[in-house]
Amino acid sequence: MLAIPVPSGLLLIRSQLVHEIESQAISAQRDISLVKSAVSTKQRDIRMLELTSSEVNQLPKDTRMYEGVGKM
Repeated sequence: MLAIPVPSGLLLIRSQLVHEIESQAISAQRDISLVKSAVSTKQRDIRMLELTSSEVNQLPKDTRMYEGVGKM
């Protein structure tokens, strides 16, 4: 088998490309983790809102209720 010499400049470029791709992959994994966390939070919020809605809908129509106005 014949070994073909590779110029050192090409090896440097290859090394830089590999490093850049690894950095992008790490960044993408971090972004995916953040999105999964946000989706999980929104799904929990949806479940809580559905539960609240079903509980309120079970009350008689003339039931007096307070409406939240946010943090004070």
